[in-house]
Amino acid sequence: MPVHIVNVDPETLFRVEQSGQPAVVYECKLQGGFCGMCVEGTTSAISAHIRGHGVTGPDSASKRCSWGGCSKMLKKGSMARHILAHLGVKVCCSVCGVVKCRHYILREHFRSSELCQLASAEIVHGPEGYLLVPASWAVAHQV
Repeated sequence: MPVHIVNVDPETLFRVEQSGQPAVVYECKLQGGFCGMCVEGTTSAISAHIRGHGVTGPDSASKRCSWGGCSKMLKKGSMARHILAHLGVKVCCSVCGVVKCRHYILREHFRSSELCQLASAEIVHGPEGYLLVPASWAVAHQV
């Protein structure tokens, strides 16, 4: 497996090191302000990152997505979830393996499927993600 050097924000790196758990990060593709950073594929991390690119204001404000050439207009409060779709991040039922694009859609599946009512949601990472591992893993696996 190839090793890539990626730039991540200090908070993500600190959390990965402290928790001992890996995270999947994605290269920022916001146009008009190349930052060279990778952002974790979660709504909270993406929201924080895009604020650094000047995507601010009330959640109801209309904003244009500029991720990878996209130009869709949407509410600022929806921007992080929209970017997750660009990244290909989805959720999967732990029982039957059905994959959905949003947590709320998967929760509907849990409610409607008798077999899956006690299931949990598992993250399906997008194809362009990089696995960020704690230094202890790299040493233990001689990465």
